[in-house]
Amino acid sequence: MVKTLKLDTSSIEYAILPEHVKDDVPDRISIMLIQEENEYGCFDYLAANEAVRKKVSKPVDEDCRVKMCEWCYQVVDFCKFRRETVGIGMSYLDRYMCSSKGTKALGDRKEYQLVAMTCLYIAIKLHEPLEMETSLLADLSRGCYTEMEFANMEQNILEAIDWRVSGPTPLAFVLHYLAFLPNIVPSPVMEAIFDYARYQIELGIADHSFVKSKPSVVGMAALLNALEGMDSTLLPDRIHDRLLRTIIMYTSIDLDEVEIIQMRLSAILFTLLDDSDVRKYEKLVEDSDEDDDDDDSVDLSDDEDYDDDVESDDSESDDETSHEDYDYDDDEEEKNISPPTNHRSPTSVMRKSKTRK
Repeated sequence: MVKTLKLDTSSIEYAILPEHVKDDVPDRISIMLIQEENEYGCFDYLAANEAVRKKVSKPVDEDCRVKMCEWCYQVVDFCKFRRETVGIGMSYLDRYMCSSKGTKALGDRKEYQLVAMTCLYIAIKLHEPLEMETSLLADLSRGCYTEMEFANMEQNILEAIDWRVSGPTPLAFVLHYLAFLPNIVPSPVMEAIFDYARYQIELGIADHSFVKSKPSVVGMAALLNALEGMDSTLLPDRIHDRLLRTIIMYTSIDLDEVEIIQMRLSAILFTLLDDSDVRKYEKLVEDSDEDDDDDDSVDLSDDEDYDDDVESDDSESDDETSHEDYDYDDDEEEKNISPPTNHRSPTSVMRKSKTRK
């Protein structure tokens, strides 16, 4: 099911750029800014296509996107892929949904789920050292989709996004911004900054409100929040200020826009502490069960009821959810938007991921 390929040791998971590319950082950032402005932009496709969504009883909404993002993180964690791959896949998903081909999926949750799963498959195929077979995707869908459907959807997605599959990500900008730090900053400090910035970016990926935000701005906001959380004994204010001035010099970034994103990222963090929003983010919060991390196998066959109109009873356990056939019809729309997940949630979207060596 999985093919072994050569490991890319220049993976973005490493918090420090290799020395031989640091001299090119300003030029690389310039190219990334051009890409995000001209080739990889998105808009709020849910708001823009409200008329289409109103024509069906259960259209795709923000919660649908959260669930698919959550599922993607569970898959990459189980397969030990890079968590940034989810962000890349969600970028494909959002840009596809902004296209004319993607409009249809806004009124069809089954098709939206197929699109999201295929986007993750493409991201893994292009950016990971291992390749996932379509047969595995079909198994993960529990027979809801065939290998041919995934293959056809892959072609549709690539055509819709004009085969642009290597755009800049918020984490890529963070990595390049950090290259402006002087060498006197210890590597552990730099990696801690990178790790906290990455954590915030992972929070934002699941939030639809960030869809139209530029990766450079999201990356800058996450980085500034991380820097502000550092003790001045580890990162002196003069170095912090120098880094900020250097980034502004090379990007001409709008600090007002950055500040807005900073506050939104911080708001998500505070939301996780608010009991009233636990249901929305319950699958995104770090799992405190140590035994889950020691599991050798992950059950990806559970399915949850998905209903925006009826609040679920918190006392109900996942073991009580339906495990009947996966045939798709109008009555099953709500349930099937939630892809196969592990009810014990051994991994989570919102946990602070560690830099893999």
